[in-house]
Amino acid sequence: MSQNLSSLRQQVRGLQQQFPSLLETLLGREPLLPGSVYTLRRRCGKPTCHCARGEPHASIVLSYRGQGRPQNITPSPEHVSAVQKLTDDYREVRQARTQLLRLQRQVLKLVDGIEALRVQEGERRFQKLRASFPSHSQR
Repeated sequence: MSQNLSSLRQQVRGLQQQFPSLLETLLGREPLLPGSVYTLRRRCGKPTCHCARGEPHASIVLSYRGQGRPQNITPSPEHVSAVQKLTDDYREVRQARTQLLRLQRQVLKLVDGIEALRVQEGERRFQKLRASFPSHSQR
């Protein structure tokens, strides 16, 4: 019993060590932008254009859901890296949030196991104590 309880406690402590780095990411001060930056390739439809021969036009776009509806916005070349950083930071925060949620669930499951084992031990001790209680049938 104590070995199992000890093992559960060690597991909780191991998971607990992951929290500081996740919280640092989640509590950061950098601005975030929900969206994705990617290269959009398309054909313009002009029969004499190079894209008609299989080389589509390429442009870097931000897929962004602003004011409630999705939009593809083409940032100016000098702003692409700044927009990319905003979206990368957002994705990193979302991933840290997901990982924090998983860790919390694991910790709670282990804590529930610890509680159950401690309750079992408490009930065993109580049964031993109860044996020494005066009997109610003597009244």
